[in-house]
Order: sequence, then structure tokens, then C-alpha cells
Amino acid sequence: MKIRHCAAAGLLLGALLAAGCASSATLHFRCEPAINDGLLLTTDVIVIQESEIAAVRETGDQWFYSELRRQLEPRTRTVAVEGGCDTTVQIAPRKGFDTLAVISDYKAGGSATGNMRFLRKEEWKGKKLQLRVGASTLTIQGGK
Repeated sequence: MKIRHCAAAGLLLGALLAAGCASSATLHFRCEPAINDGLLLTTDVIVIQESEIAAVRETGDQWFYSELRRQLEPRTRTVAVEGGCDTTVQIAPRKGFDTLAVISDYKAGGSATGNMRFLRKEEWKGKKLQLRVGASTLTIQGGK
């Protein structure tokens, strides 16, 4: 009886862990051979509330030096990629935070607003997203 109970508990725990992982987003960065004038491209991926979008957007090209970035650091995943990259990261959803912000720090080309993307929960939660990193742009393609 005890063994059967433990086996059932193990199956339940496994199902719960699998369900938690299923809701994570997978972000796959694929880079062209030459990006960001040969420098590493820093990209912040942050799970935020919809009400925070305006404040993030307002920082513009000063995002990476802003006080707001420091405040949101506990929710921020920073990824640095170089030309030819093939990098995958997982982003777990957080209760009450439905927007995924993806902010890149290109040194040349592009505009600050062009390097900020905001995805609604249904666009990223539990999905595999392809992030195509070009010389001066980052494009997000929805996944399954």
C-alpha cells in the first residue's frame, strides 16, 4: 500500500513539474554572421505588467542605463549574443505579469523603439519563439 501511494505521489509531482515547464517560453536566438558592428549584442528579456510598458518604452535608448532597469532586475534575463549565435533560453511566466518585453542594445542602426518588442501573454507563454538577430535589427517570429 505504501509503495503504491509513493508511486502515485511521484506521478503527480512529475505531472505538475511537466505542466510548469510547458508554460515556459523558449526563445531561440539565431544570429547572422555579422551583427552589431562586431560587438556583443545585449538583450534583456523581462516579464512585466501591461501597466509597465509605457515606463519601459519611455526610457528609449537609455534603457540599459536607467533606474527602471535596475528596479526590474529581479525579473530580467540578460542575454549577450555575437555573430553566428545559436542560443536558447527559457523564460518562466510569473503570476500577475503578462507581457514579455524584449529589449536590444544595438550600437548602430535601428531606433530605440525599434529595439523594444512587447508580446502579450498569448503570444509567448508556452511557445517556442525564434529571434532572428540581424546586423541592426532583431525580429521575433511566433512559434508553436
